[in-house]
This record gives sequence, structure tokens and C-alpha cells, in this order.
Amino acid sequence: MTDGLPVYPFEGERTIGTVIEVSPSTAKLNLPYAAASSGQWLHGHKLGAGEVGEFVFLECGEFALLSRLVSIKLPEKERLSVEPELGAQAETHPVGLVQLLATIGLRSAEVRSGITNYPRLGTKAYSAHPKLIKWIAERSQMRPEQLAPVILALGLLPTTTDTSVSFTPETLFGRHCAVLGATGGGKSWTVARLVEQASRHAAKVILFDATGEFYTLSGNGIRHLQIGAGTHMPDDSTEVVIPYSSMKEGDLFALFKPSGQVQGPKMRLAMKSLKLARLDATLATGGAVIKAEKSRAPFESAYTKNAAAVETANADFDIRLLARQISEECIWPSGGNYNAPDHTKWGKYNDQEKSYCLSLITRIEDMLGSKELACIFSVENQRVFSTVLDEFLADGGSQVLRISLRYLAFEHNAREIVANAIGRVLLERARAGAFREQPLLLFLDEAHQFLNKQLGDENTRYSLDSFELIAKEGRKFSLNICISTQRPRDIPEGVLSQMGTLIVHRLTNDGDREVVERASGDIDRSAAAFLPTLSPGEAVIIGVDFPMPLTIRVEPPAQRPDSRGPNFQKFWQPQQEPARAASASETSGAATVTAIKK
Repeated sequence: MTDGLPVYPFEGERTIGTVIEVSPSTAKLNLPYAAASSGQWLHGHKLGAGEVGEFVFLECGEFALLSRLVSIKLPEKERLSVEPELGAQAETHPVGLVQLLATIGLRSAEVRSGITNYPRLGTKAYSAHPKLIKWIAERSQMRPEQLAPVILALGLLPTTTDTSVSFTPETLFGRHCAVLGATGGGKSWTVARLVEQASRHAAKVILFDATGEFYTLSGNGIRHLQIGAGTHMPDDSTEVVIPYSSMKEGDLFALFKPSGQVQGPKMRLAMKSLKLARLDATLATGGAVIKAEKSRAPFESAYTKNAAAVETANADFDIRLLARQISEECIWPSGGNYNAPDHTKWGKYNDQEKSYCLSLITRIEDMLGSKELACIFSVENQRVFSTVLDEFLADGGSQVLRISLRYLAFEHNAREIVANAIGRVLLERARAGAFREQPLLLFLDEAHQFLNKQLGDENTRYSLDSFELIAKEGRKFSLNICISTQRPRDIPEGVLSQMGTLIVHRLTNDGDREVVERASGDIDRSAAAFLPTLSPGEAVIIGVDFPMPLTIRVEPPAQRPDSRGPNFQKFWQPQQEPARAASASETSGAATVTAIKK
């Protein structure tokens, strides 16, 4: 009858109570052993016999109903019976509330999410054996074609030391994944563990390391890149640049932030003129296109011939000439005068427009020489990210490409813009089919820094939406994303709702927990109540492929990220006791003794 189950769910030794009330989503139980001073141990495994968080099976004919104990209490008249007193302790009758989670067919060994049958009053409840919980979690992931699936060992059931739970990559990453949790909850260890497990199966993984803490990852299949000048961590890390020419015009607008009704149009005209000057050198003088009082015909003819290349969003021009070209665009639209305009040529310089654009011109010149933006504008003789990416994708021996953003400054929103540009490169390649035969898994640490970002003012808005687009459409192109953040409330709900699997560590903020509840239909308020009490390293896994929220203790990665905070005991000094000043009586007594001696 239960050939497919690892153990029988209704063993008499595991009986803990009886059903006394049933509702569509919960049941109440008599739990006679719940008032005992401690749980029990049965065959090497803990038997809570009535502890909050314990998984419980309820009898239901040929089905077993998996449930979880979410509260326990004594009847009001017995609440004082557990107080210490002389003599024998009074008999108690604890009552518990369980949340109904899933149905297991005893004959078919099938796991079904939800409840198809309900228990009758008086049926017994049994503490769930850890092997059955493991079996349910893993059985629900299996598909008929997966006879020997690739599995990732993530962690152990919290109350055991020998019952590990494994997951298929389709379950964890097939519909994208999010690792959530407050600082110190274990997010970084979980990300490192996931990367480590994926790399063992020849996966292609790209890790955006916002803080540089994953420099500890090592091995033959791991390559380290860093964007921005700084100490190489580790020593074999390669510094790369993201040339402005690989960006889009919108990225440069987000960087330079032209404002008003004059700066934006003039900057766009300057970009088009510089693109055309690169295509037709006869139009340029010293690289720039001088229009003031010049004939329009040569320019318009060259534009008609090269319109497709000029109108692309690519930044294919000499940016060193941008400030000068903006100045050259500040002209009257036609020659002649007001009474007799000459539309065959441009007019004279417009000093008023020049004054409007002066702040933009100054800002561009300053940013082109900025040390913080050298990885964008000073890229001569430097390794380019796209080249290294091609090498990584073509190298069968490389599994993990870590991109450190530690030295990429926040000034001018450079960090967000550069990361967004890399995300766009990956998405464009995915759309072109580059990952069909070689799925790519993208980890985005500190995701709140890069998602839901808009730059500009009320007149000009530039959305940095590459990672949002990856979350929404990357899956069909074999580009999957795993985001990690300590601030779920800062992640757009539209993005979080795309995450098919949530690995949730301790969350103490009410707003964060509410976001998780709204993003997942598989967790309600009673299940979310466990999130603030999770120990470091413990996480609740929620997903469309899981019949119930499952708590596990994530195993430490072999190479642990450097997430340490400051060591105050090492670097702060203990307080020195101040020298005690002599009292007036002591001073007077010392003077008397000195006088007597004299």
C-alpha cells in the first residue's frame, strides 16, 4: 500500500494527538503530550509531540494530509495548571492549531498541493518522520523524464543532522529565484552555496558581486573580474572596462543628465552630428561638424545616405568631441535675417542657447576626466568586458564568472548604469539565441541597488530596466536570474512576482514580510510569522514546485564569502582609568608631615 514511501506515515509510536475540529485550511488537535517538559527522541530523530513548527500527518482514508503546527495553547480554565506547585502536577489538555498543506496518496505515492480530502473528527495525528518530509520535498520536483536528475544539495532539515534535502535546478532556477533576508540571516552563504553547487555540474554562472565579498571563491573553473581601479581581490582578478561605445545613447543621457528644453535636444543633435562625422569625414573640421553659417546640403545629403546608422541608439562616436559639438549646435536654424531667411544654410551662433547649455558642457568635460568614470571613458589599452565574456562562454572549463563592482563608484549613478549596460548585453545575446544550448544563470547580489531605478528629472526619465526585462522574458531565452537582497520592499512587486522560488531567511521588517506574502501565493500570515524567528543560516523555501513552505538549514559553502563586520574588540582600546586626584584632607596631611620633618 505504501511501497513508494520511505517510511509509513502512521506509525503508532509517532502518534501525538487527535483531530477535534476541521476548517477548510486548518484543523484543531488535542495534544496530550505537548505540556511535557521536553520533546522525545525516537530512533535517532527528534519527536516534538506538539511543538510549534512541527510537521504533522493526519489520517484521511487512503491519503495522508501533511500539516504544520502553528500554535498551541491550554484551555482558559487550565492555564494556571502548569505553574510550579508542590505535589503532583495537574492534568492538562493542550490544544493545537495546524495549517493544512498538502495531500499524499498512500497507494500512488503522489504528492498533491492543497487538500483534496478532509479528515474526520477523532482521527489521529502523527509527528512527521524527517525522511518523509525529505521525500515530499524531493518527490514533488521530479518529472517523468528525470530518471537520474542533476540535483543540488542545499541544506538539512533543522531538527536533524543527517537528513539533507536536494533540489533540481529546474525547481530552484527554472522560474527564476530570489534569496531574501535581513543582514546576518545567511543570504551570502546561501548564494555562495548555490553558485558552488551549480559549478559542480558544468553550469555557466555569472555573479554580480556588489560589495566584493565573494572574492573567496576559488577553483579552476572560476574567473574573477573587477570594474574600476583598486586592489585586486583575489590576486588573479582581471580589471575590465565597459567602453561608452558599447552603451546606448540613453545611458549617456542618464550619466550627463541634460535638463530643460534646450540641453536634451542639443545633446541629441550633437550625438547625431558626431556619428555622421565618423561616417563621412568630409563633414568634419577637427572631428566636429561646424554648422554656423554653413550650407545645409552636404550634411543633409550625408544624413540621407547614412540615416539608419545615425538613428541607432548605439553611442558610436568620439565622445571627447561631445562638449564642443553641443556648442556648435547652438545656432539659429536658418541664415539670412528675420525678413529674408535663408533656409539653404544654418544661421549664426545663438549665444542664449549657448548660455543654457554651458552647465551641461562643463559637466561633460568634468565627467570625461573623472577618475571614478575612467572605466567608461578612459579605456585605451584596457581589457573590454564583452571580449572577456566571449572567452568565458566559449571556454568549456570555466563555470563561474564573478564581476566585482566594489571599486565602481556611486557618483553620477555610475554603478547602476554600468550594471544595467552589462545586463542589456546579456539580454541581447539571449534574444539572439546564444544560451539555447548552454543556459546561463545570473546571480545579482544586493539587487535593490540595481532594480527599480529611474534617473533624470520630470522632463526626462531614463529607466534602468535590463534586469527587470531579464526577470520578465529571460526564461524563454535560457537566461535565468537569481536576485539576492536584504530589502525585499525595494524590489518591484512585478519583478518579485516573477520569482518562482523564494529562499527566505530571517525577515524582521513588517514591510518586507508583507511583500513576500503578496509575491507568493503559497505562504499566508501564519507561515510568515515564522520568518522573524529563523536562526542564522535557516531559510524557508517557497515555490510553485513545492507543496508547502519548507524550512531548511543551509549547509555552509566550502568557500565562505567575506561578510565580516568590523572587529571592535580588536581595534578599539579598553577605557583607561583616569588618575585619581588627591583630596584636600590628603593634601593637608601631607603638608603637615613635611613640616614636622623639617
